Amino acid sequence: MAKGTKELKRRITGVKNIQQITKAMEMVATQKLKRLQTRAEAARPFSDKIQQMVARLAGSVRSDLSPLLQPRAEVKVRSVLVVSSDKGLCGGFNSNLVRLVQHEVPRNAGGSHRTRVLGNKGGLLLRGKGIVVLQKYPDHVEKLDFTRVRNIVRELVAEFVEGKVDEVSVIYTSFKSSVSQKPVVATLLPIRPETLAAVAGAPGGAAGAHAARAAASAPGATADAQPDGPAAAADVIIEPSTDELLKLLLPKFLEMKVYSAILESLASEFTSRRNAMKQATDAADEMIGSLKRQYNRARQESITKELLEVVSGAEALK
Repeated sequence: MAKGTKELKRRITGVKNIQQITKAMEMVATQKLKRLQTRAEAARPFSDKIQQMVARLAGSVRSDLSPLLQPRAEVKVRSVLVVSSDKGLCGGFNSNLVRLVQHEVPRNAGGSHRTRVLGNKGGLLLRGKGIVVLQKYPDHVEKLDFTRVRNIVRELVAEFVEGKVDEVSVIYTSFKSSVSQKPVVATLLPIRPETLAAVAGAPGGAAGAHAARAAASAPGATADAQPDGPAAAADVIIEPSTDELLKLLLPKFLEMKVYSAILESLASEFTSRRNAMKQATDAADEMIGSLKRQYNRARQESITKELLEVVSGAEALK
């Protein structure tokens, strides 16, 4: 029985050591999450505003103004950017993301899908599922800055403009709240103004552009009287022209969209890690309590046995 109590003491000590590690990881994840939430909140106003501006302007121009606005008749080759994590121990964060990628990218898709991955864990998991990864970026996701994100987006845009791919998407984990994170697919290219207007809630939006075109095509309307989209309807003078401004905004809009997706993915990752470590710490508490009860029971049995042996020996001497 003494051997049993020693084994239980070793197990209790081991679980306590693991609990200290999980507590430390929970604290680190909490601090990083606060910092990432601050970064995401700082970037969100700029991201929302540039999306509203693109939605207003894109609805009033021709689709042939920029190749980024031109949809393909048929999507034969698709480029997918997957944003995962560099480390594990974050609950179901990576597994949920991989399940969505498996749904979007067929197994052994070959040339029909060009999959790129940010994050070491995502690359390992996808290869294990039979998904061909064209490129795994060596960058640490947590340390990515806006300049590096801009270079990645330019690679994706160049592929689309050169006609190598017909659609570009990003798959990441959207941060809803501290208890809700959901993997989503966001289409980057081609840019669809009507979708942007619906999401951004831009004044006028696609409806405003449609009304402007209807007014321009009405009987008696002239080219000089044609309003310049929703902006002109609101008596706004744009300098330079709408076309020039939109050409400048489209690349910045894509860069900001990917950067916001990465920030949301990081916030989701550290939220999942914090929750997972808290659950592990609570489970360690329960295990320590159970082991202590077993230890006390075994120790009591050992003491009782020794007392019985002493009493029996004393009775035998009488």
